Amino acid sequence: MACKTISNLIHSSTTAKLSTTAAVAPVKSDSSSSNNNHNNQDNDNNLRDNSMKRLDQISKNVLQNALRFTGRLRVVEAPRGGIDSNGEEEGPAAHQPGVTIAYALDSYGKEGSGGGGGAQQRKSRKGGGGARKSSASSSSSSGAALKEKRLAAYADAKWGKTRRLAAFFDPLDGSGNADAAIPTGTVFGVFDADAAFPRGEIPDMKDTASLARAVLQPGNSLLAAGYCMYSSTTILVFTLGGGTHGFTLDPTINEFVLTHPNMKIPKRGNIYSCNEAYSEGWDDNLKQYLKTIKTGKGESGQRYTQRYIGSMVGDVHRTLMYGGIFCCPSDTEVHHNGNLQLVYKSAPMAYILEHAGGKSTNGENNLLSVKPERVHQRSPCFMGSPEDMDELMTYMSGEQGASQ
Repeated sequence: MACKTISNLIHSSTTAKLSTTAAVAPVKSDSSSSNNNHNNQDNDNNLRDNSMKRLDQISKNVLQNALRFTGRLRVVEAPRGGIDSNGEEEGPAAHQPGVTIAYALDSYGKEGSGGGGGAQQRKSRKGGGGARKSSASSSSSSGAALKEKRLAAYADAKWGKTRRLAAFFDPLDGSGNADAAIPTGTVFGVFDADAAFPRGEIPDMKDTASLARAVLQPGNSLLAAGYCMYSSTTILVFTLGGGTHGFTLDPTINEFVLTHPNMKIPKRGNIYSCNEAYSEGWDDNLKQYLKTIKTGKGESGQRYTQRYIGSMVGDVHRTLMYGGIFCCPSDTEVHHNGNLQLVYKSAPMAYILEHAGGKSTNGENNLLSVKPERVHQRSPCFMGSPEDMDELMTYMSGEQGASQ
């Protein structure tokens, strides 16, 4: 419901912006009005910033209210700020909504217990109902009982050791592009919260920093991840770890309809997506790889083309659909640790792609094996088609460069 509401907000916001822009015709002025032109541009930038701020905050409020509406979640915002080892700020900008964490209050089994809680709860909910059944009805329902037993066994295998869940949400990635009708998106993921608190430790439900620890886990510990992209259509893509599936919002019934079951990224593409404005500070091996595929001298023999929107959800979604590679590397000039946060941006997106047959890395290790120390910690990221990623890693490791 929250994603549907945010989709309507974004589309109506874009329509209103375009209507306002069209209604205000530019006024020609003489050469002495350069200062006025400069002031007008400043005003335009302020209008864009204000529009972005409002959209960010409204999206955050919609999402958090939807989560609180369930009555079973503790919803908090992760603490802002944080400085990395290079002295760079890690958190979102002041106007941005930051990351929302929803902590499930439901308990699976007794507090502090391990596995098997789900089965115990199901047994208690039955409340001895079997004793009230007649022997005849018990005999006739043996098939249903067997089916229920099998479902219970599956549930215990999947959720038996889970007592509480923690979900994180990036309310509106790419919000600065909304006025230009460029894709934006909501990113989310779900962890077993108790896995972040060893030795039976219980988090302080009143302490935001304590709750934020629940999501400081490597991406391969995710139970689910997904994104909702707001573009020409609104598309929801998610995985529970057993395949990646896509749903499209049908505006005629206002419901998400399964349109892309069991999505698979092509084994190789011919598109690379990155912001080459920062390439002067990139590693020489990465620059050599890009030069090779751009000139058609790579393993595929094809000339690759660049496609870069500047909105992570849109760029990664295109990579999932058409193949190729998406990357946000570190550079020596501006982003010493990359420009994407690991917990709520690159890790969940990598999780989605990997369960669609793709691969990911931070340049040295699998991106999903990296355990974050801070919620807003940034990391270099590379993800995409498996054959493209394998070729990239031969350059990143220095193997290909040494042979040339």
